[in-house]
Amino acid sequence: MKRCLLFVGIALIAHSWEATAQVYKTLYVAKSGTMISQITEEEAEHVTNLTLVGKINAIDFKNLRDGFPHLEVLDISNADIRAYAGKSGTHADKFYIYPPNCIPAYAFCRLEEGALHGKQTLKKVILSEKIMNIEDGAFLGCNHLYSCRINRKTAPNLLEHALSDTITAIFIPLGSRDGYHLKKRWENFAFIEGEPVEVKLQVSLQSNLKAEIQAAGLRPESINFLTVEGKLDDNDLKLITDYMPNLVSVDISKTTTTTLPDFAFAQKKYMLRIKLPDRLKTIGQRVFSGCGRLSGALILPSGVTSLGYGAFMGCDNLRQVVVTGSGLTAVGDNLFGDSNGRLQYRIN
Repeated sequence: MKRCLLFVGIALIAHSWEATAQVYKTLYVAKSGTMISQITEEEAEHVTNLTLVGKINAIDFKNLRDGFPHLEVLDISNADIRAYAGKSGTHADKFYIYPPNCIPAYAFCRLEEGALHGKQTLKKVILSEKIMNIEDGAFLGCNHLYSCRINRKTAPNLLEHALSDTITAIFIPLGSRDGYHLKKRWENFAFIEGEPVEVKLQVSLQSNLKAEIQAAGLRPESINFLTVEGKLDDNDLKLITDYMPNLVSVDISKTTTTTLPDFAFAQKKYMLRIKLPDRLKTIGQRVFSGCGRLSGALILPSGVTSLGYGAFMGCDNLRQVVVTGSGLTAVGDNLFGDSNGRLQYRIN
């Protein structure tokens, strides 16, 4: 059983799924506004995973946004956010009053040539239990921010365009889901109680998905971010169907799978994105039915030849399904529950 490619990320441990080296750094900031003085420009250039302890303010957030070009994971769960008033914060170089215990307006979104651009490297943030507000545009345009962990049991105020409910899953303390759902602007987010669990598994021909999950010391129902490479057969897919209700993101692009059987990912109510197998040929009936948070554009591998009845029924946030090959010959009725209008062809 080959497990040398197994990586597990739980709680504060976050590993990039790409080949880039991860650089971890913890900084203690004694005086708010001075974070950048604790690190050299060269060090900041390489940091991917940053933990801040002490006192920070909007000046520090501006430096996080602009001075850490490879920042992927930010943990400010033990940082005290102080008030600041002035022109050196995150709000486009104009005088602004930033309240305490708030993620500042446009913290990770900057104005460039008249357009707003979010921090594309940012993937995961961990916020303090003291957070009161997530201000206007705080994470606007952060298109890869897949996980936000908030340690506060009552939902902070969420201002306009602060977070995207089609991109980011929210991890909250046990027993707090109902309160978050009732809070204004939080209604449509995927809320999962507990700490995010990420796993990347290599499944050999002699093994199976269940054995690899057990070897990692995990339960299938605890997994939120799943990447599988290697063998993935019908029994493995049945395990995903029946015992993984809390999936947020799935990458099975490097597996041997050629067919997704009927209902394979049905009713995964938290799932925001999936990368389909490169070798995929057939998508069965209602494979993604009820995946109401699956969003954006789903790209079909070029080898897909068949789409089953109602494959995307109930996927109301899925903007389009893109056909990239010329072999699609069988298309079932009511792909999206009412019509096939969101099926788009982009064949070179």
